[in-house]
Amino acid sequence: MASRSALLELAALLGVQARWTDAQGQAREVPPQTLVRLAADLGYPCAAPAELADSLRRARHLRDADELPPLLTLRAGRAATLPARGLRAPARFRVEPEQDGTAYEGRVARDGRIALPPLAPGYYRLHAGERAVTLAAAPPRCFGPDDLDPPQRRAWGLAVQIYALRGEPDLGIGDFGALGALAEALGRHGAGALMTSPVHAMFTAAPERCSPYSPSSRRFLNALLVDPAEAFGRDAVARAVHASGAAGGGDDERIDWGTAGRRKLAVLRALHREPLPRALAAELERFRADGGAALAAFAAFEARQHLRAGAADAPSGEPPGLAQECAFQVFLQWLAARGLAAAQQRARAAGLPIGLVADVAVGSDPAGADAWTLGDELLAGVTVGAPPDAFTALGQSWGLTTFSPLAMRRHGYAGWLEVVRRAMRDAGGIRIDHVMGLTRLWLVPDGATPDAGAYVDCPARDLLRLLALESWRHRCIVIGEDLGVVPAGFRRTLRDAGLLGFDVLWFMRGRHGFLPPSRWRRRAVATTSTHDLPPLAAWWSGADIALRRRVGLLDDAAAAAQRAERDADRAAWAAAAGAAPAAYAAERFVDDAIDYVGRSRCELALLPAEDALALERQANVPGTVHEYPNWSLRLPGPAQALLDAPAVAARLRRFTGAREAR
Repeated sequence: MASRSALLELAALLGVQARWTDAQGQAREVPPQTLVRLAADLGYPCAAPAELADSLRRARHLRDADELPPLLTLRAGRAATLPARGLRAPARFRVEPEQDGTAYEGRVARDGRIALPPLAPGYYRLHAGERAVTLAAAPPRCFGPDDLDPPQRRAWGLAVQIYALRGEPDLGIGDFGALGALAEALGRHGAGALMTSPVHAMFTAAPERCSPYSPSSRRFLNALLVDPAEAFGRDAVARAVHASGAAGGGDDERIDWGTAGRRKLAVLRALHREPLPRALAAELERFRADGGAALAAFAAFEARQHLRAGAADAPSGEPPGLAQECAFQVFLQWLAARGLAAAQQRARAAGLPIGLVADVAVGSDPAGADAWTLGDELLAGVTVGAPPDAFTALGQSWGLTTFSPLAMRRHGYAGWLEVVRRAMRDAGGIRIDHVMGLTRLWLVPDGATPDAGAYVDCPARDLLRLLALESWRHRCIVIGEDLGVVPAGFRRTLRDAGLLGFDVLWFMRGRHGFLPPSRWRRRAVATTSTHDLPPLAAWWSGADIALRRRVGLLDDAAAAAQRAERDADRAAWAAAAGAAPAAYAAERFVDDAIDYVGRSRCELALLPAEDALALERQANVPGTVHEYPNWSLRLPGPAQALLDAPAVAARLRRFTGAREAR
């Protein structure tokens, strides 16, 4: 292996951190073999001395280049000076706004610089000589609850897994129609927001791959969440159910994704075979045209997956039926886009000032549509994860790919902007999972253990500016899930950029126990729990510990230690609530914890549906695959009546009262 000093220089130029600080505050060195693997995955091979020398030369050139990239971010309202190396002075330049407005013209200075006046927020096209680049003039911060009309400083809402909802009727999987019905029910209780599980496109040819945080594509939608009645009406859907022979399954407590997914697709195929009314046919054609090459490529990927699954022995070359299958995939995306938009419209009409809050996964499956269609914009040969911490001694490897930091700049952030715009299009807010990925990613080479990874820097300034600009264009608040190991100063950076943090009851503790509500962050979202953590009732009863013991995540000794720790935690909670632990029952704890979180000073408070219903079942148990029905459990009762039970309505009144108390 070549000299360590040269390897460290290359790593630094590429943003690969050769040292990092663990959860205990100890400095750690990244093994040289990890640096070599990650450099190669970023496009700079360096295993041999000649490779290292060439990659080092290219990386230095990348650092020293004084050229205009495809997209430049600026602060709106401030004058700026841009590089324009290679232009012959005194060449002229022209700045044209994306939408209506006045163009600005000037001359390139003799030193090859372009002086720009202060620009209003928006996108511009800069033409200089033979070059044309995009300028993104961003406001100083994201759109926030205070910017709504009227301002929302004490809003509350519910968080729900869409698939878990029940419609009347449905096809065995919760859908956008049930989501709209729940939003209307929430409106009757005075809520402001409804946060959902991710709606990213999954693998329709393999519906059993159901984790919403491991999608095929973050730029398209999950077709299995379609409510076909939204477009065609219940009678047409009933006829399609009969024609497809796909009746049954709607009352199951647990979704069998393989069976339910294929049953639902059979119904949707039956609807696709029917002639569309003229207005809907024209709408579908507009959707296809607007989707352009990206939609066509996604549809082709999904179509090929279906054809392979249905005809593994098909001859080589163009598979038979590809065009028809592509048309069906476009049809599915059209129905999904209609349904999600309709759910947001119902939420707003019901009086939710924010409406839906979309969840954005940290990455996508390396065998999915995004990896197939976006090429070198995404990382290959590595997986995103997390380093060892107090909860996971060996670290985590999530089996996901995401955008390459270097390729993002090279491609003008095109793919990343598609993800953000899709998430914001039909939502009043987005939650970015593992928001630390905006500034650095823990990357693990394929085949390595999670602790053998390293942090790689991301272009945080550009990403935060683009988020701010897009959030104002869509009037969409931005929430950053900042749980776990957070770089020093990053929470302040997020706050200054207008992102709301994520404060979860279990983690809001100080040296003397649970932090009082007055000490929670104002610029944050408060919540009782998350999809990866036990609901309130399970935490108090210890059912979550029993579950982890039952599925093999804990042995007897570890389970006993956790039960003892939980006893101490219950005592700490009772002290914070001003009551004796012996006086507590699970139901009282649920109600008091809801009140406690509601009284936090956070600008928005969200209550998971499981806690509103006082359920013990959690959506996902990390570390399990087949041992627990992750992402498969349905909520009791139809969505429109889910909140009507007296005990549930009383909890929501208490939550509302706590939010209004300050």
